Amino acid sequence: MTEQPGRGCASCALAVVQLVVVAVLFAGAWAEEYFSWDPQSIPGPVGPYIVKMGVVAGIAAVAGIIAGVRGSGAVAYGQALVVVVTLIAMAVTDAMGDSAHEEHRRRECYDAPADPGCADVR
Repeated sequence: MTEQPGRGCASCALAVVQLVVVAVLFAGAWAEEYFSWDPQSIPGPVGPYIVKMGVVAGIAAVAGIIAGVRGSGAVAYGQALVVVVTLIAMAVTDAMGDSAHEEHRRRECYDAPADPGCADVR
């Protein structure tokens, strides 16, 4: 089967929308972790952002499988690219969250080194 004309634009638009959603989620997670006007702010969890990115990856995977079954190779490859980029963004977001929480814990331990959870920071 050959691809029908006009599907390339729709597949590009779908991939662009999905990547924009992932970029917005990544920017939201970054802002929650690293941007605050309050110097004593506690970084929020990145778990909800990772779950939402996982939903985008799941939707892209299902769309890619359906496109592959229907013979739309360009759509399937585009959705595979979206899945890979989303998985990379999920890994970076998780590492970013771990880093921010570790930095917050170190800051708290330097302020109160006698706390029981601060034995490994001393």
